Amino acid sequence: MNKNVLFITRKWPPAVGGMETYCAELVAALKSQINLSLEALPGRESGAPPSGLALIGFGLRSLIRLAGARPKYDIIHAADMAIWPLALAASIRAPDAKIVLSAHGTDVAFANRRGILPHLYRYYLRLGARLLRKGTMLANSQATASLLERHGFRSPKVIPLAAQTRPISPQPPQPYLLFVGRLTKQKGCRWFIENVLPKLPDGLSLCVVGPVIDASEKSALAAPRVTFHGPVRGEELVQLRRNALAVIVPNIDSDPTYFEGFGLAATEASAAGGVALTANVFGLRDAVIDGRTGYLLPAGEPEAWVKKITKIAGWTQAEREQFITNSVSETAEYFSWARVARDTLAAYA
Repeated sequence: MNKNVLFITRKWPPAVGGMETYCAELVAALKSQINLSLEALPGRESGAPPSGLALIGFGLRSLIRLAGARPKYDIIHAADMAIWPLALAASIRAPDAKIVLSAHGTDVAFANRRGILPHLYRYYLRLGARLLRKGTMLANSQATASLLERHGFRSPKVIPLAAQTRPISPQPPQPYLLFVGRLTKQKGCRWFIENVLPKLPDGLSLCVVGPVIDASEKSALAAPRVTFHGPVRGEELVQLRRNALAVIVPNIDSDPTYFEGFGLAATEASAAGGVALTANVFGLRDAVIDGRTGYLLPAGEPEAWVKKITKIAGWTQAEREQFITNSVSETAEYFSWARVARDTLAAYA
């Protein structure tokens, strides 16, 4: 594809998160196939996102660069919905360029929250929908696509995310379940500790990995059979996923203003050779091929989770090996960054 592409993102490593992973992995997969220029704002060394002042500076620098761009770009890809004005500004310099925007969930769903800022953001998105009528919208799930359409964006294309798979040799699991993610009410960790864990066999514990965001979640970490590790990354996290009886993604649908664009934690679990148990809600539905790369379970229904975990605990080693081998194979085929890049190139064309 002999096109000049400008990729603009305010979400970039060393900041940590699903949007940062998407941008870094997609750019790496695209660079060998197209002429890609990157305009990115790196996060902080701590893994935190950039400051508000850095965001303002990034916007101004990007506008200056776009004003004098040589050569003109054929495609302008803004990597989240909040920066649509940068794509619009770039198109003024290159009026024939195709505008592409990626939507991840939170960058759209923030408009559904309560308060003056979400209210203003709602109008901000709707203005973008009017001014970018000919733009191509990429959604990371069917749920995100539906949300885009509610705000006036037309016919978004769904491109689910991906994860890096590893060669595996399934081993007998250790007697723990694993939760990986930010500790907020909607992620469901406390719900699981209070409603599911007490009903499971005594020898089974819960390992919790991730930062505490909501103070109300912290008290649940002191419950019996719960071990809190804080943030864990890299090979240590891969091994925790692989050795767990199952990796739980128990999001609950308790807040009408909350939205999860994609359940990357579930895809990363299957990619590592873990057994992913995921709430059947929001964009998490697109992160698992039910029964093949993991299991989708009813959100907020403890008995369904107890039943499935008990069944998995009763698998023979041969049954576990067969499931994990097939799961990793399907994850490598479908949930791959090569596939995301192919789908994105098709959207460019």
